[in-house]
Amino acid sequence: SKDDDLSIQLLSSDLLEEIKGSLGCQSVSEMMEFYLEEVLPRAMRSSSQHQRSMSDLGNLLLNLRATMRLCHKFFTCEERSRSMEHIKETFSRMSRNGIYKAMGEFD
Repeated sequence: SKDDDLSIQLLSSDLLEEIKGSLGCQSVSEMMEFYLEEVLPRAMRSSSQHQRSMSDLGNLLLNLRATMRLCHKFFTCEERSRSMEHIKETFSRMSRNGIYKAMGEFD
């Protein structure tokens, strides 16, 4: 139910620890990809009144991703982020409520 979804936290402290640690660039990269490919497109389809701000956020993420790709050769990002896998699974289970949760937690 919607009330149960309020208690679910998508962006967890586990992800923050990964970002601070050796999986930093991979975790950030996967998080940006998740927002660009899954969250923002669904959010834009579900709310016409916030499309401009979501588009601006998408452009910022695209610019950051491009910058990170320029620096990617200096990082080794072989291992996948376990936290991001968990976040994606939870987001999918939450269906439409996952969009609101993901956008609300992004700030």
